[in-house]
Amino acid sequence: MFHHNEIARAIRLLCQGAAALTADTTPGHEVQVGSNELFAVGETVILRDSAGEEEHTVTDTVGLTTVVLSGEVGDYRVSRGARLALAEGLPIDLAWVGQGAPELLPQAPADRFPCVLVLPDTMTQPFNTGGNRVFQQEYSYRVYYVREYQEGHAANIEVLEDAGRLFNLLMSDTYLGGTCWHSQVTEVNPEPAVQERLRELERPLRAVELKVVARRAAVWDR
Repeated sequence: MFHHNEIARAIRLLCQGAAALTADTTPGHEVQVGSNELFAVGETVILRDSAGEEEHTVTDTVGLTTVVLSGEVGDYRVSRGARLALAEGLPIDLAWVGQGAPELLPQAPADRFPCVLVLPDTMTQPFNTGGNRVFQQEYSYRVYYVREYQEGHAANIEVLEDAGRLFNLLMSDTYLGGTCWHSQVTEVNPEPAVQERLRELERPLRAVELKVVARRAAVWDR
């Protein structure tokens, strides 16, 4: 009934232009994802898991969860982390995407920027919503876009432009890979408090904080 990590993983995948498969592939041209909102007809995509990958073109999307590809698909399994990802045209170029607070970023030489960190925040389950078997839940996340600090007016403009691209990407799939029935970015903070904490740690980094809220219904199945 508690889905913080599941939704956080979907946010991390979305920041990389990807959605997790919800079923192992079967012979044919179709793959099943939690939400196909990210993909459009004509786009080049990569189907992959830990055992391999292959490239296709999207020829159709059916309903909310089916993506039809241009060729016969191979054997890709959920247990091996199968996902469908955009091969090109991502609005923002990231070195990596992780989960946790910016203060916990590894020191050089492991540093690679720009990056995105997804930090689970609060989960609320209001007492007067839902029913005997269903609970309405609201999950909050802080998504940090982090890059090396640069001086000047142009650098500040560029950071906000990148944050805007990340905003658009996070809003491109309001179902977050099928992990919720609605989500949205509720706030963008170009000068978050975490920047001061990073400076205190002698980390010359620039950060923008985006707050994401995801709503889902959890079934009490006992």
